[in-house]
Amino acid sequence: MIHLKHIIITGTSRGIGESLAIQLMDRNHHLICISRTTNQRVIDQAKEMECGIDYFNYDLTHIQDIDQLFEDIFRQIDLYSNDEAIYLINNAAMLTPVSPIERIKTERIIENIHLNLLAPMIITANYLKRTKDMNVDKRILNISSASAKYLLPSQSCYSTAKAGLDSFTKSIDIEQKLVTYPAKVAAVYPGMIDTHLQSEIRSVSKDLFPYVNEFTQLSEEGKLQTPEYTAHKLIEILLSEDFGKTVVIESIAQ
Repeated sequence: MIHLKHIIITGTSRGIGESLAIQLMDRNHHLICISRTTNQRVIDQAKEMECGIDYFNYDLTHIQDIDQLFEDIFRQIDLYSNDEAIYLINNAAMLTPVSPIERIKTERIIENIHLNLLAPMIITANYLKRTKDMNVDKRILNISSASAKYLLPSQSCYSTAKAGLDSFTKSIDIEQKLVTYPAKVAAVYPGMIDTHLQSEIRSVSKDLFPYVNEFTQLSEEGKLQTPEYTAHKLIEILLSEDFGKTVVIESIAQ
């Protein structure tokens, strides 16, 4: 009898999310991927590796329909009876807009906070509500950022959202210690990674972001981690026996 690990991952169209999905492929895993654009490479590779996959093409800035999305997701999970674990990785994020706050349009501020903070909160609420009575291994990994703690000009939206995600993670940890079948939870700062988020920040003008040259230099000197390395380290944390003991992990380096 095969016992399955169901793993829900947001933001799998590229970067860390794509690398997480690829490295988590296994015959005993059922991946549930969510991203704004469908990643055919991930779907094809999962089929090749005989890893169960359901792909949900969904824009997480549309927070009002996340409840329905999770109803659809758990319909897929309910098809299996021999569940060993249900994991959730809140990875989807956006860095932009990078600009002093007074120069940002209201709808761009709303979009950033929707994706970076409100979506993970609503997703987590749905996950916990639907797994409340399940006596299985439950883990929530929130991909945070050192920007939650180390502040730079022109990143107020992103930093505020990530600081909120850290506080949310700590709150959930406290709540889950009081329930019958608790989920373990951790937020992780993955470090400086060579992803679309980094290339976005390097394309911002110095007028909008005074530190743009420093970020360009890091890239040129090869000091950014690869998404593959980062995903490998995050998976080590997720699957570790100690998962959840440290609620906010500020470095993946070991």
